[in-house]
Amino acid sequence: MDKRYSTIIFVPHARAKFRKLKVSHRLLFSLISVVTSSLCLSTFFSVQYFTSLSQTHELSKLRRENKELQTANEQFSRSVESLRGQLHTVEDRTRKLAIIAGITTLDETSQGGSGGVRNDDSNNPYRDDIDKMSFRSRNLQKDLAVLEQKFVAQSQLLSSTPSIAPVRGILTDGFGGRSDPFTGEPGQHNAVDISSAIGQAVRAPADGIVIKAEWANGYGNVIYISHGYGYSTRYGHLSSFNAHPGQHVKRGDIIGFVGTTGRSTGPHLHYEVRVNNNPVNPLEYILNAF
Repeated sequence: MDKRYSTIIFVPHARAKFRKLKVSHRLLFSLISVVTSSLCLSTFFSVQYFTSLSQTHELSKLRRENKELQTANEQFSRSVESLRGQLHTVEDRTRKLAIIAGITTLDETSQGGSGGVRNDDSNNPYRDDIDKMSFRSRNLQKDLAVLEQKFVAQSQLLSSTPSIAPVRGILTDGFGGRSDPFTGEPGQHNAVDISSAIGQAVRAPADGIVIKAEWANGYGNVIYISHGYGYSTRYGHLSSFNAHPGQHVKRGDIIGFVGTTGRSTGPHLHYEVRVNNNPVNPLEYILNAF
């Protein structure tokens, strides 16, 4: 049996005696093995411990992120439903406005669209809904553009249509057949006469452009206004002008003042409305009372 030994010398300090410890090789190797095994086991369990901590932290992080994703998904789902409802409401109002505007050619396909869930978006259950709403939104933009053009045109037409009395007063002579006030002979009166005080303001009944502001036989001081869309108006027997040819006027603007110039029996306004230069009854275009 091998009984070799190793001597371990301890030197406590410079002047102390040496201390010797005789250790057999077998015991020494056993101690080294035990220490090495302990270190290995300690290292192994330390690695396992810290690995477990890291995995636990990562799992907790993944759970937190998953909960946040679920919350975000629920919020997105509610947003999609809200957007779908709002889009339907706007479409419904657009159809009602189209009826009011007299438009019957809006794109009825804006309610939906062709498609399906794409292969590359199979993990997104809302892809098809978003595509359909995007399609409906584009069609809705086109419909609203058509409506806007229609309403602008109607607004311009309404602005150009004579609709208010040009002066406050008393209606003394109507439109149509009558006896001439000077000769008594039968004739045609293509206007209405509104009796009012001299100097009373005469206002434009609609937007337009002044074509004439001058003296004319019979009319005396007269103003012609072109309103567009075939409408025109004339104002006779004025005492003076408050507008000039080429001037743009708005409904309600003062264009002149009541007088008794020309072929007139007393202070009044001779008021004509013409459509495509054909005289029509002005009372049909006066929405407010005298």
